Amino acid sequence: MKRTLLLLLVCATTHAFSQNDEDKKKHAIDVDAIRETQLTGDVGLRPTKMSYPADAASVKRFLGKFPGKKYLTFPEDRSNSIRLLDSLPKPWLNRSAAQLTSFEGTARPGEYYVFQIGVYAVGQPLHRLGTDFSGVTDAAKRKITDVTCFNTEGVDFKLRNYKKKLEVAANHVQPLWFGVQLPDNASGDLKGVVVIKATGLPSTAVNINIHVKGSKIADHGFDSEVGLSRLAWLNTRIGSDNDITNGYQQVERTDNYIKILGRDITLGADGLPQNISSYFDHNNAYIMPKAEPILSNKFRFVVQKDGKQLPFTTSAIRYQDALPGGTRWTTTLSNPNVNIVVKGSAEFDGFMGYQLDVTPVKDIPVDDIYLELPMTKDKSLYMMGLDKEGGYRPAKWNWKWDVINKDQDEVWMGGVNGGLKIKFKGANFKRQLVNIYYEFSPINEPESWGNGKKGGIDITSTSADQGALLKAYSGQRILRKGQTYHFDFDLSITPFKTINKIIQFGDRYYHTDVDTVKHFISSAIEHGANIINIHHKKDIYPYLDYPFMDENTPDLKAFIDSSHAHRLKTKIYYTTREISVNTKEIWAMRSLGTEIIMPGPGSEARTLVNPKGVHPWLKQNFKDNFIPGWVATFTHGKYKGRQDLAVLTSPDSRINNFYLGGLDWMCRNLNIDGLYLDDLALDRETMKRTRKILDRERPGSRIDMHSWNHYNQYGKYASSLNVYMEQLPYIDQIWIGEARNYDLAPDYWLVEISGIPFGLTSQMLNKGGNMWRGMNYGITNRLGWFRSRTPEHMWKFWDEHQIEKKDMIGFWNPTCPVRADNSEAAVTIYKSKDKVLISVANYSDKAQKTRLNINWAALGMTPDGVKATIPAITDFQDQKNIDLQKELTLEPAKGYMIVVERK
Repeated sequence: MKRTLLLLLVCATTHAFSQNDEDKKKHAIDVDAIRETQLTGDVGLRPTKMSYPADAASVKRFLGKFPGKKYLTFPEDRSNSIRLLDSLPKPWLNRSAAQLTSFEGTARPGEYYVFQIGVYAVGQPLHRLGTDFSGVTDAAKRKITDVTCFNTEGVDFKLRNYKKKLEVAANHVQPLWFGVQLPDNASGDLKGVVVIKATGLPSTAVNINIHVKGSKIADHGFDSEVGLSRLAWLNTRIGSDNDITNGYQQVERTDNYIKILGRDITLGADGLPQNISSYFDHNNAYIMPKAEPILSNKFRFVVQKDGKQLPFTTSAIRYQDALPGGTRWTTTLSNPNVNIVVKGSAEFDGFMGYQLDVTPVKDIPVDDIYLELPMTKDKSLYMMGLDKEGGYRPAKWNWKWDVINKDQDEVWMGGVNGGLKIKFKGANFKRQLVNIYYEFSPINEPESWGNGKKGGIDITSTSADQGALLKAYSGQRILRKGQTYHFDFDLSITPFKTINKIIQFGDRYYHTDVDTVKHFISSAIEHGANIINIHHKKDIYPYLDYPFMDENTPDLKAFIDSSHAHRLKTKIYYTTREISVNTKEIWAMRSLGTEIIMPGPGSEARTLVNPKGVHPWLKQNFKDNFIPGWVATFTHGKYKGRQDLAVLTSPDSRINNFYLGGLDWMCRNLNIDGLYLDDLALDRETMKRTRKILDRERPGSRIDMHSWNHYNQYGKYASSLNVYMEQLPYIDQIWIGEARNYDLAPDYWLVEISGIPFGLTSQMLNKGGNMWRGMNYGITNRLGWFRSRTPEHMWKFWDEHQIEKKDMIGFWNPTCPVRADNSEAAVTIYKSKDKVLISVANYSDKAQKTRLNINWAALGMTPDGVKATIPAITDFQDQKNIDLQKELTLEPAKGYMIVVERK
């Protein structure tokens, strides 16, 4: 977690959750606590011959040899990545006319071979620059057609084929990168022609000759960065089938009834949910035979005119099943004034997507277009989102769109064993940048729901049973004939799965920020950890989100092999949103414009990581149109004195495909045991593909995710678990603790930190969190993280009492057999036939007295048939005698683990 040393949360102890200005001050971030990074380190990247621009006079003389030419082509070997976009590199000025239109390279059989052609716009811009490349042919006239130009075509992150034309500014270079998949039996000279075209100008033919010789290369050349063959990963379709991932069950549909793991959905005639129910028990430990309703009534989508709701005639719902993973449907709502096409989908993980296309038959003024979502009391007890931190839902909540100042377009309401998150979208939807980078690319206000800030969301308690009614309104407008308005929304039905107690109590992490890994394995073994997370900024993994450098992969592989020999798992830091400038394909990625490298202020950018400006290397080499990201400074080991720089990547781009290609390679070649994600930018579909790759290549792998607390002025008041809700079905554990205030109330802990309402478990972070309160949720911290209280003694206690075999019954469960009679305390139990572990915690900063009210019959015990002890747990509690009939004194912000067992 790159941000752990960045920001510290400074907040007074509070149990209030109203989001007024005073309350937000209590949750503010102390910017003065930033550990400022000095941008003076050696990046380790040396200039190449392509780094030096020719002077203006030399360029003028060179161009004089080609009078009348509006553009020139410069074929270039893959070993000389084109870096300069605003000038010609010196070596190009030595080219003859023939060299401008011919390329020769050397490859091996089976290689994914890449080369490049630079196009220079002479004196004027080039419009709609494109390429034609039909393939190469060998001496026997056999044609190889598996070719591409990465700049003008590809497979996007949604697996759609696309083509595009390019615009090139005057006196600028557009590098064009090409890929050719050579057959395993290729040999000799392979010849072809690349045709370069631009609007209004003659085309240029560049002759290609690839000399194939030597033995077949392994794995298309992906095993080494040298040949840049990994660019093929930009277009990979791996993991794109309709299968489900491990731990889920296939979708079942009968007419309008849809069943998934632990939940079912019934659609109304309009294609919207009429009923959604949950079968999860109140601890998310089991799936019960009887369901509990989440909805108190059906969804209603209303077009209101002249104070009345327009009536609609519905067509039959048409289904298109994509089993076992999901199903889709379409229906049409008709009215003399307006037609609405409803397109919906449901998938095995609990996701539902809706597109509501509203098209007027004529110009028509409307009072409002709104959606109503009614929920039962038990399944709307808590709320998170729309400027409300996680906790109890207030009786009334009113919210308006403000995308500049708020990263908010979604809300979750639920109980622990059932709930809904709804995210509002329009035709202009794009994924925002998260946390401290939000301001560089915020949410687009949906043109439909937002309606120029006329729209908003009201949440009120219904009078009948104090359930919740969410009304998303868009306000008055004139619907124009010929225009379609996209009232889209996504639903996530929680929880996603039952809590895996083997993961909750058995996965024990060694996770440290030290630069060198020499003592990682021995320290993990000594203190009882069984999983090691390898962060970036390590001697065996130096560069952010690029773990497969030739210089480090042998050592990384050796470490993983050694950990396996000691029966430890090793997972690696591998996420998206930022990428190191040491990435070998970085210049090819840069040539794709804003597709991979997120556009931004460039050298003028100022961020919390770069408050005084960007690193000189970025100024000199990237210059403009980028956003500087993380800076890692090595203080020990073989990279001591070096700095790794990163730039932000564009969400929902082919970086997702590249990421998956790299993951597949690491599973097959490094035998990684999973991933550690840090504030990821992956969409839900890519996360699903990620999980499939791990399930298939490395069964038993884990994914854990960390997120910094976004609920502050820099993260624009977003709740992290709302931001990542759609990805949670594919994650095993969360680490939601950085910049968190552990002195807030139990309802905050439950919703924002614990993961329990979503079928997950969590771990704590800042200074080890609060272990007494953490045990109310079955969570502890991680071994090795700086300034953390060590968890190993609690692990020993868990093992001694076989906690993973007990039923966890939380304080949130209305049937919990043990209660505290003091509202400042909370009690969770871990129950088996002959033993009960009682976790009691004080949520006050003052000492509290409480009596435990125990339902002995529910425990299957009698008070005179048990003995109760407070056992010694190092750094947690001293051994004490206890009388369960008497008051218990709890120290400020502390508590006890009490063992009750049959005599």
